[in-house]
Amino acid sequence: MLLQRAANPEQQLAAGTALVPGDLLSTGRDSFLTVGFADGSRVVLPSSSSARLVEAHGSRTQLELIKGRVESYVEKQREREFEIRTHTFALGVKGTHFRVASEGGVQSLEVLEGKVQATELNGGGRSTDVAALEGLPLGAAGSALDVRKLLPAPAQHAPANQNTVEAQAVAGAAAYRLQLAADASFLRLAAESRAQAPRFALQDSLATGFYHTRVSALDAQGVEGQASEGVTFVTPRQAMTSEVRSAGNGLWQIRWRRGPRAVGRPGWAAAPHRGPNSAAICRAAGSAPPGH
Repeated sequence: MLLQRAANPEQQLAAGTALVPGDLLSTGRDSFLTVGFADGSRVVLPSSSSARLVEAHGSRTQLELIKGRVESYVEKQREREFEIRTHTFALGVKGTHFRVASEGGVQSLEVLEGKVQATELNGGGRSTDVAALEGLPLGAAGSALDVRKLLPAPAQHAPANQNTVEAQAVAGAAAYRLQLAADASFLRLAAESRAQAPRFALQDSLATGFYHTRVSALDAQGVEGQASEGVTFVTPRQAMTSEVRSAGNGLWQIRWRRGPRAVGRPGWAAAPHRGPNSAAICRAAGSAPPGH
């Protein structure tokens, strides 16, 4: 994760860094960043993304998405404005959960909660509201403002092989995305990947342990749909763990098959969820540190 401030060269971004207007934030292929604001709002910058903090004060917050994606969790406040800008649209909210993407020449908006007002920056300044569970391709100036329902969440199911995540196919999907996180709120992302089918082999570099999983489908215009959520347990490659179940009270059951030299039948063991922390959390200047 890198920070560029004013004309200074890029530098590594440390957790807890106070950000100021003008700061340019960038994540690499396998890095993720969460920024916290004074009102409790959060912005998650996934891998291979960059955004600039344009404004951050008592009444207004504005970020510019340069490339990649950003997911925003905005607290509801009457007197505070929150806006994310892409190359072609200004996306203003009062309080909501929404995603914005600008990848490979394709831009999109998806609203999970609340409502976002999308206003064209060029070509006449057209505007439209996008409600919860709706999406909008953010095309070139003059293109149709095609608000559509988000694709449904792909239902996750027990995978056939260890260290994989699988889900059911969704009609109308052109691709699928997987995110792994150390927390149920997905503010501390650990990994993500994209595939043509809803089956994902997990990275060998992931530490052994529990991860929250989120799988979503993307349509042909790049609009990402609703996400299903689950939990998986990443095992060492030599192990033969095959399934995880919730046992309640914060416990999870791990089902395993013993190695070829072991004697006995498959069994279950209960363990507390202890997820890894693999993402930095920073804050805008003047705000309180995120509560984790």
